[in-house]
Amino acid sequence: MQQMLWNMHQIKQCEKETGEAMLSDEHSLSFFAQDFGRLTHSSPIAACTPSSLEKLQRLLNFAHQHSLPLTLRGNGLSQCGQSLPLEGGLAVHLKKLNNIGEHENDSIWVDANATWADLLAKSLQKSQSPYVIPYNCNLSVGGVLSAGGIGASSFKFGSITSHVKTLEVLTTDGNVKIVDPDDDLFGACLSGQGRFAVITKACINLRHCAKNVRTFFLVYLDKDQWLQDIQKAEKEADYLETFCSPAVQGAKLTDSGRRVPFAHWLYALHICKEFDNQAPTLDDINPTLKPWKTLHTQDESIMSYFHRHDSRFEAMKMTGQWELLHPWYECFVSEQLLKTTLDEILPQLPLFYATVLQIVPIANQPDTGFLILPRGGKIYAVMILTPGVNDKLLPACLQTIKLLDSLFLEKGGKRYLSGYLGDGLEQQYWKAHFGSSYDAWLNLKKKYDPRGILKSYLHPL
Repeated sequence: MQQMLWNMHQIKQCEKETGEAMLSDEHSLSFFAQDFGRLTHSSPIAACTPSSLEKLQRLLNFAHQHSLPLTLRGNGLSQCGQSLPLEGGLAVHLKKLNNIGEHENDSIWVDANATWADLLAKSLQKSQSPYVIPYNCNLSVGGVLSAGGIGASSFKFGSITSHVKTLEVLTTDGNVKIVDPDDDLFGACLSGQGRFAVITKACINLRHCAKNVRTFFLVYLDKDQWLQDIQKAEKEADYLETFCSPAVQGAKLTDSGRRVPFAHWLYALHICKEFDNQAPTLDDINPTLKPWKTLHTQDESIMSYFHRHDSRFEAMKMTGQWELLHPWYECFVSEQLLKTTLDEILPQLPLFYATVLQIVPIANQPDTGFLILPRGGKIYAVMILTPGVNDKLLPACLQTIKLLDSLFLEKGGKRYLSGYLGDGLEQQYWKAHFGSSYDAWLNLKKKYDPRGILKSYLHPL
């Protein structure tokens, strides 16, 4: 059936049939025209915030009957239009689907727009946590599952999507369906970018956790020793955070006569271990670790640890960085590719963009949904999560993204579809990204969304 576009008559008719207000005032449309990245913009005809599952069902049913496009939005923290509607499309804000449901023995049901912070507030009462927690606990559960999700325990547990027990979804014709790993719609929805069905609830697997966390803050001068110690620490640590940090050394002259800041790069390793009563020592982790320095050791509650990055996000909002541009870069690479390219990459990174270069070790687990990882061996995520840049600095950031893609993608690297990927991506890009999963990406879309109503700025087809 031919794809239609919304008009004001249909907006009013949808309002009548769903009993839900359609927002078309300037303030609302401006809000839904951009995401956290602020690099892409769209012009929705209206936005809707369904107040219940039933209202959302009616909305989907209406869109399905009339072949009208809509785009799902949680907290809008995408960077490349994943949560932005097509021009003239309808933005569907899921913010009211935010309840925490039944806490079973080893799992918990949560609504799609509940945050990981909401989930932890409930699960930690029984000393349980998800296997992997995102760095930002204020992300929505559904939004993370639609992308994939990684965190400080990914080195042993893989992606967040690897630990989902069951999903409740709305199909594109508005029917509620419970799906598990035996159902191909389950896999399609995980890392599926909101293209196949609407995740309304998720049952997340939980594990036992201790009450406290001790963190050892190590710093290295030698890259190879750092990489060796990461692998040693993985055997006993519960969480790891690793990154390259620039120590600015002033400004040096370039061949063109310009002065640019330059830095000597250090290598950081934060090793974290849970405990109840007796705190571990660094020797308990591994007595053969050889950092340049152990800068600090600290103990805190596990809740405090999970929220350790909140102050960073709060500072971004207080200083206005939240309103700047966020060309975040995230790419999965093999261990060998990381080792052979890191020395080449670091001197070329603009320091205003790469305030740190995060390196996240990830367990190479069986494929889950459409989270595409390099094949074979150990995997790392390479990430630049800039607090924000202004538009005059953007061209250099985009050039850096092109440089990194040229080094990584041609050698088996795979972009994480949460960050900024570029503008006007052709189908060939997606064919190369999904590889052997590309046919499934297309065929499952035809199977579960035959009228093509679930679309976004990033995925218009």
